Amino acid sequence: MNKVKYENKTIAYTVNRAKIKNFYITIQNGEVVIKAPRFATSSQIQNVVEAKRQWIMQKLQEYQQSPTKVKEYADGEKFQILGEAYYLNIYYKDINMAMLNVENGKIAIILPLRYAEEDNTEQIKKMIDKMYYMIAEKEVENSMEKMRKLVGLAPEEYRIKKTKSIWGSCSSNKKITINQNLMMYSRKAIDYVVLHEICHLKYMNHSKKFWAMVEKYMPDYKDAEKELKK
Repeated sequence: MNKVKYENKTIAYTVNRAKIKNFYITIQNGEVVIKAPRFATSSQIQNVVEAKRQWIMQKLQEYQQSPTKVKEYADGEKFQILGEAYYLNIYYKDINMAMLNVENGKIAIILPLRYAEEDNTEQIKKMIDKMYYMIAEKEVENSMEKMRKLVGLAPEEYRIKKTKSIWGSCSSNKKITINQNLMMYSRKAIDYVVLHEICHLKYMNHSKKFWAMVEKYMPDYKDAEKELKK
């Protein structure tokens, strides 16, 4: 493991070499990863990291505050729903089936008493995923209808799916996919992603005309972009 010092902290990083010309620094699951040219020396890599220490530390801090960081699905953990913080409370009762309720700033998961001595992380994760999907079914439908009336365009069909790296996509056959984890963010952010993909029904690129269309229907779309980058 490679390291550099920043103020009173140590930044550890790993190096991935590839057939590229430039250096790239990313934060992956809270770890600093340097993608470097295949023949870059260790000292060259170290110099790049040292030059970007402040930026790296800022990104690590942002990651720690992000609602999308790796979850443990433990009691008391914070989750975001429509831009608001909810805290997970796990209970065990004498019931036959697991239950989930969302209210008053809490996500209450109630598990059968017989599961009390087991590791229920995977089951809780599946329940949280299902929660986001069910919220998305309602919110995305509402946003699609809102944008259809506003823009006058609609996809052939749309689907909700959990994806790792994108909030939405529009295929060449005019089918839109929305990431269910978008439900962590505000309705403004959801409307922006839906509008973004609907604008792709007309412009299958990110040209000036595309962005002009987005801005026409959402002049403050950059505020939603900022929210999604947190």
